Amino acid sequence: MNLNTDVRSAEDFPVKLENLSKGVDRILERWTGENRPTKLTLLNDLAAAISPGSNWGALKAKQTKQIRLPTGQNTSLVPEVDRSARELPARLAELKNTGNGIDLAYLVEEARPLFAMRHAGDPIIGLELSVVEGNGYSEASIYAKLILNRGGAIRIAEAYASDLEAIAAQLVYNAIQNLNSIELYPTLAQSACNALRIVVGPFDCVLSIPEFYGRMPDESHASQGVRVLLDEGDTPSATDLDLALRLASAVAPHLGQKQFAEHGSVRFRLSQPLMQVWEPIGFTAPDPLDDRPMFWVPDGEYWTHEGDHYLLDHNIWTQSTLGEPLDLALALINIDDPDVYLKVALTPMPKSPKKSGKLPENWRGGFHRDFQVLRIRAGQPTQELCLDAETKKRFEAGFLGWAMHEGHEVIDDRALTSTEALIPRDLRRASQHLLQVEAIMNGVDPRDKELLRRIREGKGDEQVG
Repeated sequence: MNLNTDVRSAEDFPVKLENLSKGVDRILERWTGENRPTKLTLLNDLAAAISPGSNWGALKAKQTKQIRLPTGQNTSLVPEVDRSARELPARLAELKNTGNGIDLAYLVEEARPLFAMRHAGDPIIGLELSVVEGNGYSEASIYAKLILNRGGAIRIAEAYASDLEAIAAQLVYNAIQNLNSIELYPTLAQSACNALRIVVGPFDCVLSIPEFYGRMPDESHASQGVRVLLDEGDTPSATDLDLALRLASAVAPHLGQKQFAEHGSVRFRLSQPLMQVWEPIGFTAPDPLDDRPMFWVPDGEYWTHEGDHYLLDHNIWTQSTLGEPLDLALALINIDDPDVYLKVALTPMPKSPKKSGKLPENWRGGFHRDFQVLRIRAGQPTQELCLDAETKKRFEAGFLGWAMHEGHEVIDDRALTSTEALIPRDLRRASQHLLQVEAIMNGVDPRDKELLRRIREGKGDEQVG
Protein backbone atom coordinates (compact mmCIF):
# COMPACT_ATOMS: atom_id res chain seq x y z
CA MET A 1 0.00 0.00 0.00
CA ASN A 2 1.34 3.42 -0.93
CA LEU A 3 0.83 5.85 1.94
CA ASN A 4 0.65 9.59 1.49
CA THR A 5 3.20 10.98 3.93
CA ASP A 6 2.84 14.55 2.70
CA VAL A 7 0.90 15.68 5.79
CA ARG A 8 1.08 19.11 7.35
CA SER A 9 3.01 19.23 10.59
CA ALA A 10 0.76 21.95 11.99
CA GLU A 11 -1.76 21.02 14.66
CA ASP A 12 -4.74 21.72 12.36
CA PHE A 13 -5.12 20.72 8.74
CA PRO A 14 -8.14 20.95 6.46
CA VAL A 15 -10.39 17.94 5.89
CA LYS A 16 -13.13 17.79 3.28
CA LEU A 17 -16.36 16.55 4.79
CA GLU A 18 -17.03 14.63 1.60
CA ASN A 19 -13.82 12.65 2.19
CA LEU A 20 -14.84 11.92 5.80
CA SER A 21 -18.15 10.59 4.52
CA LYS A 22 -16.35 8.31 2.06
CA GLY A 23 -14.09 7.13 4.87
CA VAL A 24 -17.11 6.18 6.97
CA ASP A 25 -18.45 4.22 3.98
CA ARG A 26 -15.24 2.15 3.95
CA ILE A 27 -15.44 1.58 7.71
CA LEU A 28 -18.99 0.27 7.40
CA GLU A 29 -18.03 -1.99 4.49
CA ARG A 30 -15.57 -3.74 6.81
CA TRP A 31 -17.94 -3.80 9.81
CA THR A 32 -19.45 -7.24 9.49
CA GLY A 33 -20.14 -8.06 13.14
CA GLU A 34 -23.02 -7.19 15.41
CA ASN A 35 -23.96 -3.75 16.73
CA ARG A 36 -23.13 -2.15 13.40
CA PRO A 37 -23.99 1.57 13.70
CA THR A 38 -25.68 3.60 10.99
CA LYS A 39 -23.60 5.88 8.81
CA LEU A 40 -25.32 8.92 10.32
CA THR A 41 -24.41 7.81 13.86
CA LEU A 42 -20.72 7.70 12.95
CA LEU A 43 -20.90 10.99 11.07
CA ASN A 44 -22.57 12.66 14.05
CA ASP A 45 -19.81 11.33 16.35
CA LEU A 46 -17.16 12.74 14.01
CA ALA A 47 -18.97 16.07 13.82
CA ALA A 48 -19.15 16.32 17.63
CA ALA A 49 -15.41 15.63 17.86
CA ILE A 50 -14.60 18.27 15.22
CA SER A 51 -17.03 20.90 16.52
CA PRO A 52 -18.41 20.12 20.02
CA GLY A 53 -22.18 20.52 20.14
CA SER A 54 -22.62 19.97 16.40
CA ASN A 55 -24.03 17.04 14.50
CA TRP A 56 -23.22 16.19 10.88
CA GLY A 57 -25.96 18.34 9.38
CA ALA A 58 -24.98 21.34 11.48
CA LEU A 59 -21.30 20.88 10.59
CA LYS A 60 -22.11 20.79 6.89
CA ALA A 61 -24.31 23.85 7.30
CA LYS A 62 -21.47 25.71 9.04
CA GLN A 63 -19.08 24.78 6.24
CA THR A 64 -21.60 25.90 3.62
CA LYS A 65 -22.10 29.26 5.33
CA GLN A 66 -18.33 29.77 5.36
CA ILE A 67 -17.86 28.55 1.78
CA ARG A 68 -21.16 29.43 0.12
CA LEU A 69 -21.48 28.11 -3.40
CA PRO A 70 -23.88 30.51 -5.11
CA THR A 71 -22.28 29.95 -8.49
CA GLY A 72 -24.36 27.47 -10.40
CA GLN A 73 -27.23 27.68 -7.91
CA ASN A 74 -30.50 28.72 -9.49
CA THR A 75 -31.29 31.27 -6.77
CA SER A 76 -31.56 34.17 -9.23
CA LEU A 77 -34.39 32.33 -10.98
CA VAL A 78 -36.69 32.29 -7.93
CA PRO A 79 -39.39 34.80 -8.99
CA GLU A 80 -39.82 38.14 -7.28
CA VAL A 81 -42.93 38.63 -5.16
CA ASP A 82 -45.98 40.31 -6.66
CA ARG A 83 -46.49 43.19 -4.23
CA SER A 84 -50.14 43.53 -5.24
CA ALA A 85 -50.91 39.88 -4.39
CA ARG A 86 -53.03 38.77 -1.44
CA GLU A 87 -50.86 38.81 1.70
CA LEU A 88 -50.89 35.69 3.87
CA PRO A 89 -48.99 34.97 7.10
CA ALA A 90 -46.01 32.65 7.44
CA ARG A 91 -44.56 31.63 10.78
CA LEU A 92 -41.02 30.68 11.84
CA ALA A 93 -41.07 27.35 13.68
CA GLU A 94 -38.26 25.41 15.34
CA LEU A 95 -38.02 21.62 15.09
CA LYS A 96 -36.57 19.65 17.95
CA ASN A 97 -34.11 16.91 17.01
CA THR A 98 -35.06 13.91 19.13
CA GLY A 99 -31.69 12.25 18.58
CA ASN A 100 -33.30 9.33 16.77
CA GLY A 101 -33.41 10.97 13.36
CA ILE A 102 -31.60 13.66 11.40
CA ASP A 103 -32.00 17.41 11.34
CA LEU A 104 -33.20 19.85 8.72
CA ALA A 105 -29.69 21.16 8.03
CA TYR A 106 -28.66 17.71 6.83
CA LEU A 107 -31.71 17.42 4.56
CA VAL A 108 -31.07 20.87 3.07
CA GLU A 109 -27.36 20.35 2.44
CA GLU A 110 -27.84 16.91 0.90
CA ALA A 111 -30.43 18.30 -1.52
CA ARG A 112 -28.59 21.53 -2.41
CA PRO A 113 -26.80 20.25 -5.57
CA LEU A 114 -30.22 19.60 -7.13
CA PHE A 115 -30.83 23.35 -7.36
CA ALA A 116 -27.93 23.82 -9.75
CA MET A 117 -29.41 21.34 -12.25
CA ARG A 118 -31.95 21.37 -15.04
CA HIS A 119 -34.82 19.08 -15.91
CA ALA A 120 -36.00 18.89 -19.54
CA GLY A 121 -34.03 22.06 -20.15
CA ASP A 122 -35.63 24.05 -17.30
CA PRO A 123 -33.68 25.14 -14.18
CA ILE A 124 -34.72 23.37 -10.95
CA ILE A 125 -35.45 25.97 -8.26
CA GLY A 126 -37.20 23.78 -5.68
CA LEU A 127 -38.34 20.33 -4.65
CA GLU A 128 -41.86 19.58 -3.42
CA LEU A 129 -42.21 16.64 -1.03
CA SER A 130 -45.10 15.69 1.24
CA VAL A 131 -45.67 14.25 4.69
CA VAL A 132 -48.82 12.39 5.67
CA GLU A 133 -50.19 11.38 9.03
CA GLY A 134 -49.70 7.87 10.33
CA ASN A 135 -51.12 6.74 13.66
CA GLY A 136 -49.51 9.36 15.89
CA TYR A 137 -46.48 9.87 13.66
CA SER A 138 -45.55 11.48 10.35
CA GLU A 139 -44.51 9.61 7.24
CA ALA A 140 -42.91 10.93 4.04
CA SER A 141 -44.69 10.16 0.79
CA ILE A 142 -42.66 8.44 -1.94
CA TYR A 143 -43.95 10.96 -4.50
CA ALA A 144 -42.03 14.15 -5.27
CA LYS A 145 -42.28 17.05 -7.70
CA LEU A 146 -39.70 19.37 -9.17
CA ILE A 147 -40.32 23.12 -9.12
CA LEU A 148 -38.96 24.57 -12.36
CA ASN A 149 -38.55 28.00 -13.91
CA ARG A 150 -39.61 28.01 -17.55
CA GLY A 151 -39.03 31.40 -19.08
CA GLY A 152 -39.83 33.19 -15.83
CA ALA A 153 -42.99 31.16 -15.10
CA ILE A 154 -43.33 28.41 -12.49
CA ARG A 155 -43.76 24.87 -13.79
CA ILE A 156 -44.32 21.75 -11.68
CA ALA A 157 -43.07 18.37 -12.94
CA GLU A 158 -43.55 14.93 -11.41
CA ALA A 159 -40.18 13.54 -10.30
CA TYR A 160 -40.32 10.09 -11.86
CA ALA A 161 -37.02 8.23 -11.53
CA SER A 162 -37.19 7.10 -15.16
CA ASP A 163 -37.34 10.73 -16.33
CA LEU A 164 -34.46 12.01 -14.20
CA GLU A 165 -30.73 11.93 -14.65
CA ALA A 166 -29.12 9.43 -12.29
CA ILE A 167 -27.63 12.03 -9.95
CA ALA A 168 -30.91 14.02 -9.82
CA ALA A 169 -32.89 10.86 -9.03
CA GLN A 170 -30.45 10.02 -6.24
CA LEU A 171 -30.77 13.51 -4.75
CA VAL A 172 -34.58 13.43 -4.88
CA TYR A 173 -34.94 10.04 -3.26
CA ASN A 174 -32.25 10.77 -0.68
CA ALA A 175 -34.33 13.83 0.25
CA ILE A 176 -37.42 11.64 0.69
CA GLN A 177 -35.47 9.24 2.92
CA ASN A 178 -34.04 12.10 4.97
CA LEU A 179 -37.47 13.71 5.35
CA ASN A 180 -38.83 10.43 6.67
CA SER A 181 -36.22 10.54 9.45
CA ILE A 182 -37.30 14.00 10.66
CA GLU A 183 -39.97 14.22 13.37
CA LEU A 184 -42.64 16.38 11.79
CA TYR A 185 -45.67 15.05 13.66
CA PRO A 186 -45.92 18.08 16.01
CA THR A 187 -45.96 20.39 12.97
CA LEU A 188 -48.54 18.21 11.25
CA ALA A 189 -50.69 18.01 14.38
CA GLN A 190 -50.61 21.73 15.17
CA SER A 191 -51.53 22.50 11.57
CA ALA A 192 -54.65 20.33 12.10
CA CYS A 193 -54.48 18.73 8.67
CA ASN A 194 -53.86 15.29 7.19
CA ALA A 195 -50.82 16.20 5.10
CA LEU A 196 -48.09 18.80 4.71
CA ARG A 197 -46.50 19.93 1.47
CA ILE A 198 -42.78 20.32 2.15
CA VAL A 199 -40.79 22.65 -0.10
CA VAL A 200 -36.99 22.44 -0.14
CA GLY A 201 -34.97 24.98 -2.08
CA PRO A 202 -31.61 26.78 -2.34
CA PHE A 203 -31.90 28.20 1.20
CA ASP A 204 -31.12 27.08 4.76
CA CYS A 205 -34.65 26.33 5.90
CA VAL A 206 -37.64 24.23 4.83
CA LEU A 207 -41.19 25.33 4.02
CA SER A 208 -44.24 23.53 5.39
CA ILE A 209 -47.63 24.18 3.74
CA PRO A 210 -50.68 22.48 5.31
CA GLU A 211 -53.05 20.62 3.03
CA PHE A 212 -56.66 20.93 4.17
CA TYR A 213 -59.32 18.49 3.01
CA GLY A 214 -62.21 19.77 5.12
CA ARG A 215 -63.00 23.22 6.40
CA MET A 216 -60.04 25.60 6.27
CA PRO A 217 -58.96 27.70 9.26
CA ASP A 218 -59.53 31.45 9.30
CA GLU A 219 -56.72 33.34 7.54
CA SER A 220 -56.30 35.50 10.64
CA HIS A 221 -55.01 32.47 12.57
CA ALA A 222 -51.35 32.79 11.58
CA SER A 223 -50.27 29.64 13.40
CA GLN A 224 -52.39 27.54 11.01
CA GLY A 225 -50.68 28.69 7.83
CA VAL A 226 -47.29 28.29 6.14
CA ARG A 227 -44.35 27.59 8.42
CA VAL A 228 -40.66 28.22 7.81
CA LEU A 229 -39.05 25.28 9.58
CA LEU A 230 -35.67 25.54 11.30
CA ASP A 231 -33.59 23.32 13.54
CA GLU A 232 -33.87 24.28 17.21
CA GLY A 233 -31.50 27.14 17.96
CA ASP A 234 -30.80 28.03 14.31
CA THR A 235 -31.30 31.53 12.92
CA PRO A 236 -31.81 31.91 9.16
CA SER A 237 -30.17 34.72 7.23
CA ALA A 238 -32.28 37.49 5.73
CA THR A 239 -31.27 36.23 2.28
CA ASP A 240 -32.47 32.70 3.02
CA LEU A 241 -35.78 33.95 4.43
CA ASP A 242 -36.35 36.18 1.42
CA LEU A 243 -35.65 33.30 -0.99
CA ALA A 244 -37.86 30.90 0.95
CA LEU A 245 -40.84 33.26 1.12
CA ARG A 246 -40.45 34.20 -2.55
CA LEU A 247 -40.47 30.55 -3.58
CA ALA A 248 -43.47 29.81 -1.33
CA SER A 249 -45.35 32.76 -2.81
CA ALA A 250 -44.54 31.69 -6.36
CA VAL A 251 -45.36 28.01 -5.95
CA ALA A 252 -48.49 28.20 -3.74
CA PRO A 253 -50.99 28.83 -6.59
CA HIS A 254 -49.59 25.78 -8.42
CA LEU A 255 -50.08 23.29 -5.57
CA GLY A 256 -53.74 22.61 -6.33
CA GLN A 257 -54.77 23.50 -2.76
CA LYS A 258 -58.13 25.10 -2.19
CA GLN A 259 -56.88 27.69 0.31
CA PHE A 260 -55.00 29.33 -2.58
CA ALA A 261 -57.47 28.60 -5.39
CA GLU A 262 -59.49 31.81 -4.98
CA HIS A 263 -56.37 33.99 -5.12
CA GLY A 264 -54.71 34.59 -8.47
CA SER A 265 -51.45 35.18 -6.65
CA VAL A 266 -50.29 35.31 -3.03
CA ARG A 267 -47.37 36.66 -1.07
CA PHE A 268 -46.25 35.37 2.29
CA ARG A 269 -45.04 37.65 5.03
CA LEU A 270 -43.50 36.59 8.33
CA SER A 271 -45.81 36.73 11.33
CA GLN A 272 -43.89 36.58 14.59
CA PRO A 273 -45.19 34.59 17.57
CA LEU A 274 -44.85 35.91 21.11
CA MET A 275 -41.37 34.95 22.30
CA GLN A 276 -40.23 37.11 25.21
CA VAL A 277 -42.97 35.96 27.58
CA TRP A 278 -41.15 33.36 29.70
CA GLU A 279 -39.48 33.92 33.08
CA PRO A 280 -37.43 31.31 35.03
CA ILE A 281 -39.00 29.89 38.20
CA GLY A 282 -37.75 27.48 40.85
CA PHE A 283 -39.60 24.33 39.86
CA THR A 284 -37.93 21.01 39.09
CA ALA A 285 -39.97 18.98 36.63
CA PRO A 286 -40.54 15.28 37.41
CA ASP A 287 -38.76 12.66 35.35
CA PRO A 288 -39.79 11.16 33.02
CA LEU A 289 -42.04 13.93 31.71
CA ASP A 290 -43.63 13.15 28.34
CA ASP A 291 -46.91 13.74 26.52
CA ARG A 292 -48.95 12.13 29.30
CA PRO A 293 -50.38 14.03 32.27
CA MET A 294 -48.59 13.56 35.62
CA PHE A 295 -50.20 13.83 39.04
CA TRP A 296 -48.84 14.64 42.50
CA VAL A 297 -49.61 12.10 45.20
CA PRO A 298 -49.45 14.06 48.50
CA ASP A 299 -49.47 10.94 50.70
CA GLY A 300 -46.22 9.67 49.24
CA GLU A 301 -44.93 12.99 47.88
CA TYR A 302 -44.20 11.75 44.37
CA TRP A 303 -45.37 12.34 40.80
CA THR A 304 -47.09 9.57 38.88
CA HIS A 305 -48.95 8.84 35.69
CA GLU A 306 -52.49 7.47 35.64
CA GLY A 307 -53.24 4.19 37.42
CA ASP A 308 -52.05 5.10 40.89
CA HIS A 309 -54.42 3.95 43.65
CA TYR A 310 -54.52 7.44 45.15
CA LEU A 311 -55.97 8.85 41.91
CA LEU A 312 -58.50 6.05 41.66
CA ASP A 313 -59.55 6.41 45.30
CA HIS A 314 -60.07 10.15 44.89
CA ASN A 315 -61.93 9.83 41.57
CA ILE A 316 -59.52 12.05 39.64
CA TRP A 317 -60.15 12.47 35.89
CA THR A 318 -56.77 11.21 34.64
CA GLN A 319 -57.59 11.37 30.92
CA SER A 320 -57.34 15.12 31.19
CA THR A 321 -58.67 17.22 28.33
CA LEU A 322 -57.30 20.50 29.70
CA GLY A 323 -54.46 20.32 27.17
CA GLU A 324 -56.96 21.23 24.43
CA PRO A 325 -58.18 24.58 25.84
CA LEU A 326 -54.58 25.33 26.82
CA ASP A 327 -53.41 24.83 23.22
CA LEU A 328 -56.29 26.75 21.63
CA ALA A 329 -55.97 29.74 23.95
CA LEU A 330 -52.18 29.86 23.48
CA ALA A 331 -52.56 29.66 19.70
CA LEU A 332 -54.97 32.61 19.74
CA ILE A 333 -52.46 34.82 21.59
CA ASN A 334 -49.68 33.75 19.18
CA ILE A 335 -47.64 31.41 21.37
CA ASP A 336 -46.30 28.45 19.42
CA ASP A 337 -43.93 26.82 21.94
CA PRO A 338 -44.71 23.08 22.07
CA ASP A 339 -43.02 22.19 25.39
CA VAL A 340 -45.74 23.81 27.49
CA TYR A 341 -47.50 22.33 30.53
CA LEU A 342 -50.40 23.38 32.70
CA LYS A 343 -49.61 23.11 36.44
CA VAL A 344 -52.98 23.03 38.15
CA ALA A 345 -54.75 21.71 41.27
CA LEU A 346 -57.64 19.32 40.51
CA THR A 347 -60.80 18.33 42.33
CA PRO A 348 -62.46 14.88 42.12
CA MET A 349 -65.10 14.18 39.51
CA PRO A 350 -68.66 14.36 40.88
CA LYS A 351 -70.29 11.05 41.63
CA SER A 352 -72.23 9.63 38.72
CA PRO A 353 -76.01 10.00 38.99
CA LYS A 354 -77.80 6.79 39.97
CA LYS A 355 -80.10 7.11 37.00
CA SER A 356 -78.70 7.60 33.53
CA GLY A 357 -79.46 10.99 32.14
CA LYS A 358 -77.89 14.33 31.33
CA LEU A 359 -74.32 14.72 32.57
CA PRO A 360 -73.71 17.53 35.05
CA GLU A 361 -71.86 20.54 33.66
CA ASN A 362 -68.79 19.71 35.78
CA TRP A 363 -68.75 15.99 34.97
CA ARG A 364 -64.98 16.03 34.38
CA GLY A 365 -64.28 17.58 37.76
CA GLY A 366 -62.89 20.96 38.67
CA PHE A 367 -59.62 22.82 38.90
CA HIS A 368 -58.40 25.78 40.89
CA ARG A 369 -58.42 29.20 39.27
CA ASP A 370 -54.79 29.92 40.23
CA PHE A 371 -52.90 27.81 37.70
CA GLN A 372 -49.49 28.20 36.07
CA VAL A 373 -48.42 27.76 32.45
CA LEU A 374 -44.86 26.41 32.32
CA ARG A 375 -42.35 25.83 29.56
CA ILE A 376 -40.28 22.77 30.41
CA ARG A 377 -37.31 21.90 28.19
CA ALA A 378 -34.69 19.25 28.93
CA GLY A 379 -31.49 20.75 30.28
CA GLN A 380 -33.00 24.20 30.79
CA PRO A 381 -34.58 25.93 33.80
CA THR A 382 -38.37 25.71 33.98
CA GLN A 383 -40.02 28.95 32.87
CA GLU A 384 -43.42 30.45 33.63
CA LEU A 385 -45.63 32.32 31.17
CA CYS A 386 -45.77 36.03 32.03
CA LEU A 387 -48.18 38.13 29.97
CA ASP A 388 -49.20 41.76 29.99
CA ALA A 389 -52.57 42.45 31.64
CA GLU A 390 -54.64 42.68 28.45
CA THR A 391 -53.17 39.53 26.83
CA LYS A 392 -53.47 37.63 30.10
CA LYS A 393 -57.16 38.58 30.35
CA ARG A 394 -57.85 37.28 26.83
CA PHE A 395 -55.87 34.09 27.39
CA GLU A 396 -57.61 33.28 30.68
CA ALA A 397 -61.04 34.03 29.20
CA GLY A 398 -60.40 31.61 26.35
CA PHE A 399 -58.76 28.90 28.43
CA LEU A 400 -61.20 28.95 31.35
CA GLY A 401 -64.21 29.38 29.08
CA TRP A 402 -63.42 26.45 26.81
CA ALA A 403 -62.51 24.25 29.79
CA MET A 404 -65.97 24.97 31.26
CA HIS A 405 -67.58 24.31 27.89
CA GLU A 406 -65.87 20.90 27.86
CA GLY A 407 -67.15 19.81 31.29
CA HIS A 408 -64.73 21.30 33.80
CA GLU A 409 -65.56 23.50 36.77
CA VAL A 410 -63.40 26.43 37.89
CA ILE A 411 -63.20 26.75 41.68
CA ASP A 412 -61.77 29.29 44.12
CA ASP A 413 -61.41 27.11 47.24
CA ARG A 414 -58.10 25.20 47.16
CA ALA A 415 -59.28 23.03 50.06
CA LEU A 416 -61.58 21.24 47.59
CA THR A 417 -58.64 19.99 45.51
CA SER A 418 -57.09 16.54 45.95
CA THR A 419 -54.04 16.58 43.70
CA GLU A 420 -51.87 18.73 41.50
CA ALA A 421 -51.27 17.89 37.85
CA LEU A 422 -48.86 18.68 35.02
CA ILE A 423 -50.86 18.51 31.79
CA PRO A 424 -49.09 18.94 28.44
CA ARG A 425 -50.25 21.23 25.69
CA ASP A 426 -52.28 19.15 23.26
CA LEU A 427 -50.19 18.77 20.09
CA ARG A 428 -53.17 17.55 18.07
CA ARG A 429 -54.81 20.93 17.56
CA ALA A 430 -58.61 20.98 17.47
CA SER A 431 -58.56 23.88 15.03
CA GLN A 432 -62.29 23.51 14.34
CA HIS A 433 -62.80 25.15 17.75
CA LEU A 434 -60.51 28.16 17.26
CA LEU A 435 -63.36 30.45 16.20
CA GLN A 436 -65.42 29.38 19.22
CA VAL A 437 -62.59 30.02 21.69
CA GLU A 438 -61.90 33.35 19.99
CA ALA A 439 -65.59 34.24 20.42
CA ILE A 440 -65.37 33.39 24.13
CA MET A 441 -62.34 35.68 24.38
CA ASN A 442 -64.50 38.39 22.81
CA GLY A 443 -67.26 37.98 25.39
CA VAL A 444 -69.48 35.05 24.34
CA ASP A 445 -70.82 33.02 27.27
CA PRO A 446 -69.02 29.63 27.22
CA ARG A 447 -72.22 27.97 28.45
CA ASP A 448 -74.19 29.21 25.42
CA LYS A 449 -73.70 25.96 23.51
CA GLU A 450 -76.20 26.85 20.80
CA LEU A 451 -74.44 30.10 19.85
CA LEU A 452 -71.05 28.40 19.98
CA ARG A 453 -72.36 25.64 17.72
CA ARG A 454 -73.54 28.27 15.23
CA ILE A 455 -70.15 30.00 15.37
CA ARG A 456 -68.43 26.71 14.59
CA GLU A 457 -70.72 26.35 11.57
CA GLY A 458 -69.97 29.92 10.48
CA LYS A 459 -73.47 31.20 11.27
CA GLY A 460 -73.00 33.16 14.46
CA ASP A 461 -70.57 35.94 13.58
CA GLU A 462 -73.19 38.64 13.75
CA GLN A 463 -73.80 37.83 17.42
CA VAL A 464 -70.15 37.97 18.51
CA GLY A 465 -68.61 40.99 20.18
